[in-house]
Amino acid sequence: MKRTKGYCNVYSDDSHLSIKRIPCGSKRFYYRYNSGKKVAGERVLKRIEKLVIPPNWQDTYISRDSKASVQAVGYDQKGRKQYIYHDRWHVQQQAEKFERLVAFGNALPKFREDCLALISQPTWTLKRACALVCLLLDYTGARVGNAQYSKENNTYGLTTLRRKHVQAQCDDSVELSYTGKHGKARILKVHDPELATLVCDCAQQQGYCLFRYQDTQKRWHDVTSEDVNAFIHKELGEMFSCKDFRTWASSRFALSNLPHVYDEVTRSKTKKWESILSKVVSKELGNTPTVCRKYYIHPKLFTIKNDEKACETLVERVRVLNNEDCKQLTQLLPMEKLLLDVISSECA
Repeated sequence: MKRTKGYCNVYSDDSHLSIKRIPCGSKRFYYRYNSGKKVAGERVLKRIEKLVIPPNWQDTYISRDSKASVQAVGYDQKGRKQYIYHDRWHVQQQAEKFERLVAFGNALPKFREDCLALISQPTWTLKRACALVCLLLDYTGARVGNAQYSKENNTYGLTTLRRKHVQAQCDDSVELSYTGKHGKARILKVHDPELATLVCDCAQQQGYCLFRYQDTQKRWHDVTSEDVNAFIHKELGEMFSCKDFRTWASSRFALSNLPHVYDEVTRSKTKKWESILSKVVSKELGNTPTVCRKYYIHPKLFTIKNDEKACETLVERVRVLNNEDCKQLTQLLPMEKLLLDVISSECA
């Protein structure tokens, strides 16, 4: 079944992936349709060539539809299913993600309130554990983690952290020190007393993983990223996921650092707004500047520089907020309210 979404066609199954890649020598391939007919059309072959499908992929199929959102699938050397998407699909998905951020910001206060109520419960139910993980996602902007990825790469996200990763405990704060994606050392500092206390409590429970819960039979289970996303879908909204917390936190980091970026660019004609802002946020997230720019920082925090007067006004507002003592409350922080104003604005 096919439906059109923007420029691309979205299929409900893999039936459109009807061109099979067949090896014929060292890193050479030819292609056949499901009918057995060899692909000879120059236009189709050029499209396949432009996809730059890794030669080590196995069991590789290409879409017959040049406008399909998924252009090719295959399995890498570790047996993981991989996808190549249409360039327009990536652009479309990013635009939708940033548009969704306004709704996310508006829904966040109620969600925080619900999570704070859940973490006050006496026993570690699945809901309580997921609520704590969500509040930490919100607070730090960290990756949620994935058990399979952690096992294969020996790296961690929130749901795959071990008790050994809890470091530097004190009365009102805690540090989580671990190796994140791409082998980058990550230190998450949690200065909220309630969250810090609960993280330390989790570290005292049995088992290797930090975040666990008990079922009705008193059996312990690890919290998974699937558990957390299911919790978010139910409590925050079906359209949201763990990734939205990282996007929100990234844009929040970016906004709070605008004065630094503005000063850097003003002092040097060779330094670019987009480049400096991306580098600053990348240090917080543990991503590359390019990834931060393309996937995590709201575009309006880049385009605001095009309006010099509006940019100066925004920077001064941020300077004032940076000097205020703001705590993590149920409602949006002043900086978050400003972020919501900026990304909701038609003129930014």
